[in-house]
Amino acid sequence: MSALETPFLTVGLMTAGCGLIFLRLDRANPTSRPLAYSLLAIGVRMLIMGYDEDFRTTGGILVGMVAQTLEAAGIFFGIEWGKRVGRAGTGAHWAIRTLFILSQVLVVVFLGLQIGYLMIAPELAMSDREGAVQVSGLEWAIFAPVLGTALLCAGIAIAVTLVTRVDRAERIRLRALLIASPLLLLALIVEDLYVPLLMTLGLLIYLAGSVRYLVVQNQRGQFMSQFLSPEVAELVRIQGIQSTMARERRVLSVVFSDLRGFTQFARTQDSDIVMNVLERYYRVVGEIAAKYGGTIKDHAGDGVLILVGAPIPQPDHASQAAQLALDLAEQGSRMLRTTAPQLGIGVGIATGNTTVGTLKGAGRLEYVAVGNPVNLAARLSDRAAAGEVLADIRTADALDGQAPIRREMREPEPLKGFPEPIPVCALSRTDENG
Repeated sequence: MSALETPFLTVGLMTAGCGLIFLRLDRANPTSRPLAYSLLAIGVRMLIMGYDEDFRTTGGILVGMVAQTLEAAGIFFGIEWGKRVGRAGTGAHWAIRTLFILSQVLVVVFLGLQIGYLMIAPELAMSDREGAVQVSGLEWAIFAPVLGTALLCAGIAIAVTLVTRVDRAERIRLRALLIASPLLLLALIVEDLYVPLLMTLGLLIYLAGSVRYLVVQNQRGQFMSQFLSPEVAELVRIQGIQSTMARERRVLSVVFSDLRGFTQFARTQDSDIVMNVLERYYRVVGEIAAKYGGTIKDHAGDGVLILVGAPIPQPDHASQAAQLALDLAEQGSRMLRTTAPQLGIGVGIATGNTTVGTLKGAGRLEYVAVGNPVNLAARLSDRAAAGEVLADIRTADALDGQAPIRREMREPEPLKGFPEPIPVCALSRTDENG
């Protein structure tokens, strides 16, 4: 292997490898795919040059066509990436879209001219030139106007995209590509000796932007994880997004709590006071839910929906839900006595088959629980008096042998949305533990 072949192979492997990494790790991102294809095409072209150092002079028209096609594909997909970034960020003005499309059309024309030149005059097209620039005056006159116009249109479109409200993370990669592009394009026309150096410098600039892009995305992920329950965030971390998104039917317990007298309180109090009370209420709910492995599904004003047994399964979900509900009624009532004595808290529990998983709509994902226990827990919460915990019969039956919890069966009660009266059980702590 010659001294010239080694740098081409090394840089080709690096570039193609970066393309494969992006394609593998960020394939769900529609803006990253064309960028990965661009790097992959450029990398494979470098590998061809490294494998056959004399591919310009061997007279191999097929090899030349493949190399020129990969060269054009690298430029085409790079422009496509810029177009998708602009479209994703702001919808892109029609003039910007037109510039991107025009530049891509010119790249295709450039490829057609190259292949035509190769077929008409293969010896001239594949021969080495003397000097640092490997382009003859004729080739410059034929190709430079087309490729130059394509790159000028793409450069203007990218520059305009950068000053619009494009995504901050993508702006970092676009800026890096804009800086690296002159080096990458210069590598197309200079002597082979300088190509690996120019490609390496351009790739390093771009990779610096890509690393910064990933840092920003990671920061966003950490921020958004605060809007998930700790259990859902942990499940995503351990099993991945796809596993978390899978829907399944399972038996679990649902706890629902809301505040008695909240509507009147919110109407008569300053909004800042209402927000402060809700914040303290949510803090109490969050601490207690975490203690018993509950997942807070929804905050809906003064109502809170908690799942026990999803997304992390719990074999004793009914017992844990009952303990959670009793703590919530006791500690919530204690907190309200010091902050808003006119309010009370009622809690309902129901156990049964529920379908859990994610739904996609309005551009976002929502972890949901659908089933009769969700509705029943909400209705029991509505029926509960201040400081009271009401459970359905299935939850009560699952508490057999749970000494700390007293069960008081009541007459079946009619509940909204249920055709027949529902047996209700009031839960409380035993004297020994309460």
